Amino acid sequence: MTAGTTSPPGVEAAGPDLVRSALRRHAKGVAVVTVGGERPAGFCVTSLASLSLDPPLLSFTVGLRSGSWEAVRGATHVMVQLLAAGQEEVARAFAGPRHARFGPGTSWHRDPLGLPALDGVLARFVLTPVSMRPVGDHALLIGLVVRADRVTEAGPLVHHDGTFVDLPGPPDTTGTTGSTGTTGTTGTTGTTGARH
Repeated sequence: MTAGTTSPPGVEAAGPDLVRSALRRHAKGVAVVTVGGERPAGFCVTSLASLSLDPPLLSFTVGLRSGSWEAVRGATHVMVQLLAAGQEEVARAFAGPRHARFGPGTSWHRDPLGLPALDGVLARFVLTPVSMRPVGDHALLIGLVVRADRVTEAGPLVHHDGTFVDLPGPPDTTGTTGSTGTTGTTGTTGTTGARH
């Protein structure tokens, strides 16, 4: 364990396999983090959290032994994008090998800062990193939100128990359920967010 994450005397930490198995029961939103540059970088995360609204701070983790950590570590800005229902293939691409992430099946463009912006997402946040600290085998990045945009009104893509699930969108003005999301999309990837 790294500094700040040691167990108290006489207390033994649970094994990683047990923790991983239990955490699979926790439904999590799916996001993609992208970094600009000559060769864009990006990776899938399920660890996104809102830490503060004043100032607006978001956090996520990235594996210390991953190529994504190298890309994020030197970035002045990163973009966090919340995936929408129907974007399971995007999630799989960004959780998979690096060479497949910005392939022909990924629709994206560069924003004014040169950050890769995925099309069809729920929302985008541009962050300026204010803290990066190793925590166990990952790094915790905290970023100040310098821009936030709602992109679509679809439902979210979530990850639960190794499966991607499309949730319905918000109700429309007549009070009926939005038609942009479907429930029950299946998939089997127990490693979302693990292959940064």
